[in-house]
Amino acid sequence: MSNQRSPNCPQISFLEAIEKGRTVYNKEHTHPAAKAVIAADLGYKSISGASLSLIGALRQYGILEGSKDAMRVSDDAVSYYELDEGQEKQQAAARMAFRPSLFEEMKSQFGESIPSEANLRHWLIKKSFLPKAADDIIRVYKENITLAAGEQSGYSGAESRHEETPMNPGIVPPSTQKQILGLQTYAFALSPNARAELSLRGEITPEDLELLRDHIELTIKALARNAKRESSQ
Repeated sequence: MSNQRSPNCPQISFLEAIEKGRTVYNKEHTHPAAKAVIAADLGYKSISGASLSLIGALRQYGILEGSKDAMRVSDDAVSYYELDEGQEKQQAAARMAFRPSLFEEMKSQFGESIPSEANLRHWLIKKSFLPKAADDIIRVYKENITLAAGEQSGYSGAESRHEETPMNPGIVPPSTQKQILGLQTYAFALSPNARAELSLRGEITPEDLELLRDHIELTIKALARNAKRESSQ
């Protein structure tokens, strides 16, 4: 067992990491800050194993850069936070998602078409990773691949998708309908056999996002009840 190793790569997906990094960006912008300040921005009271692990993940993705006494949000992360949907933002996201050396090697080896999970697991174990570590790597890597695919396919540019009718047209007032310029789709890997997609149309406000979160939470509760009911039958 002495020659087996744990992964030197993030234990969280890029999507989760980039949203964690957003809290740092909102508070520090691009100003350098000490690691203890970064930890506080992320919600930790002090430097700990958990805070160091999260900061390490943000650094591996290239969301944060610099030394422990002068860390800052990277240019790629700023591009992701500030740019409208488009090629430049997509490229910045792809660079960060596969910046960890192991993910870069896997993408070079397998391309953007993911092989079977057994194939990936065998490849990682041959590289002396522990089986549990290999499973964690595969989970995160597949989420990043799915996100990259969603970024590339979800952006519609200037082309409108007016033929797609909202599920409940009554919630879209006529004044808002004129502002609908396209469709943005975000994909999330839930498991090897399940995936979710979130589509947004028009100009979304912070108030819209708060309402959307409430709708999603209610939907998740309803789905959980149905799944529990079906499993008990």
